[in-house]
Amino acid sequence: MKRVLFAIRDERFDAIFADPIIAELRSGYEVIGGPFPRGADDKAVVAGLADAEIAITTWNSPRLTEDVLAGAERLELVAHAAGSVRPIVSDAVWRRGVRVTSAAKAIADGVAEFCLGLTLTCSKRAFWYAQEIRNGKWPKGAPVFGPPFEIYRRNVGIIGAGYVGRKFIELLRPFGCFVLLYDPYCDSAEAKRLGAEKIETLEELFSRSQVVSLHAPVTEQTKGMIRGSHFALLPDGALFINTARGVLVRQNEMVAELTRGRFIACLDVTDPEPPRLDDPLRRLPNVLLTPHEAGSIKENLRRIGELIVAELDAYLKGEPLVGEVTAERLARMA
Repeated sequence: MKRVLFAIRDERFDAIFADPIIAELRSGYEVIGGPFPRGADDKAVVAGLADAEIAITTWNSPRLTEDVLAGAERLELVAHAAGSVRPIVSDAVWRRGVRVTSAAKAIADGVAEFCLGLTLTCSKRAFWYAQEIRNGKWPKGAPVFGPPFEIYRRNVGIIGAGYVGRKFIELLRPFGCFVLLYDPYCDSAEAKRLGAEKIETLEELFSRSQVVSLHAPVTEQTKGMIRGSHFALLPDGALFINTARGVLVRQNEMVAELTRGRFIACLDVTDPEPPRLDDPLRRLPNVLLTPHEAGSIKENLRRIGELIVAELDAYLKGEPLVGEVTAERLARMA
């Protein structure tokens, strides 16, 4: 049996690895350590790597540096029960030939579902109408930062063809909308296979889309990629959704366009996070703020545990890993 180390502090362990998942793991693997108490130091968390063939990590696991891996001669696979592996993977992992997989795809399902919910409710102005009704009005069909609309036969723009972008495209298929996709790493043939039209520039995507949903990774190239000039191109009444990261957007420029009241922004992420108490995003009536919850609800954390077990089983069988990350892929991933 392969020996597995949970290099995890127990903050989210029970939510990710429910009892049935742990039972399944113990039936096929020898668990040699972890999880560790909250507050345990890094040395204690990684001490078992010398005997482990598989290490399971998550948020706040120690970074796997050359020093940490010095005695980990048997380590074959790191299975990251979270999204981005950047916080825990160093070049030493690749040099040693250790394979890495991530549960980002499991998180992506919850985020994409959240985006679909926002699209369907905010396009019809449900939250804003609800507030008006509480105030004694009955505003059926009245314009609120533009008229309500359905996405049937409308253009929905997706920025980024990673796990979330692809899942969102899949979820949109029954609604009869036209998906426009901007991603420099996705060619026209792949976009068509996904069910989208590849768009070459952000300017074209914003000008043609009634809904724009941002799913790009954070890299040096993508920081601040969305500018006020892009928002100025949105049709009146459009909807902008950001469940990726706030740093992708030039926030002050976005706020300047939002103050014109032409479109609605649904923001699950901001920069900084949480926004300052005096941040205009907290006050603008055409902004719906949520507390970075798109992929972090308890049930979605359980998806992570289930995917990690499936990845370990695939690894033992010599099958492809759904969430495998390589050094080359990581260069353009979150």
